[in-house]
Amino acid sequence: MTQLSVHADPEAASRAAADLLAALIAEAQTARGVAHVALAGGNTPRRTYELLGPLLANAADIEWWFGDERCVPADDPDSNFRLITETLLRTPAIPADRVHRIRGELDPNDAADRYAAELRCTAPLDDNGVPRLDVAFLGLGEDGHTASLFPGDRALEICDRLAVPVVAAKPPPDRITLTLPVLQAARATVILATGAGKRDAVARVLAGPDPATPASLLDASSLTLILDQAAVPTS
Repeated sequence: MTQLSVHADPEAASRAAADLLAALIAEAQTARGVAHVALAGGNTPRRTYELLGPLLANAADIEWWFGDERCVPADDPDSNFRLITETLLRTPAIPADRVHRIRGELDPNDAADRYAAELRCTAPLDDNGVPRLDVAFLGLGEDGHTASLFPGDRALEICDRLAVPVVAAKPPPDRITLTLPVLQAARATVILATGAGKRDAVARVLAGPDPATPASLLDASSLTLILDQAAVPTS
């Protein structure tokens, strides 16, 4: 069952997300030596990343991945990698070779295939050969999308690839995303959603699996929704 963590405002929610991510990472390191963590893009998690770095007790033993990326160069303002560079990666103890960038400047199919191969070779695999992330930190769009899995997109039906290119319904349109099997296999999934604009999407996630709300297709038994008060459904 999905866990709810509700906080007074976006700052408090961001702090709660950073605290939970740090705890989950430490738990994975204790259990398996190295933590594999997928990161969200967009504006919402910026403050969480600023707070997370100093909380990492063993920053050298974390493999950082991305739930999705925009098909832009690494220094583009829309790049999720640039967001991480400006925030989390200011922590000097994080080795550069532990950060696995999706190469958004390449042909999208080539970039998706390269990323899938890197993930498969580096992360532990479950019994079905799917990489097992310790933590998937994701966002939630007002339309219910997560990573770059959008309502009605054929990518939602893909089960035989780890990463695929998509054309999003919002700019920038060309993106690369992890597929549902990878996100569903994560040991823990954390979604941070703030603001009244996310209220309806949160309600639809809590209502149960529905392809019209891609975030609702995540594994509810391992999902924590961290919200500010404005994002809490009214009924």
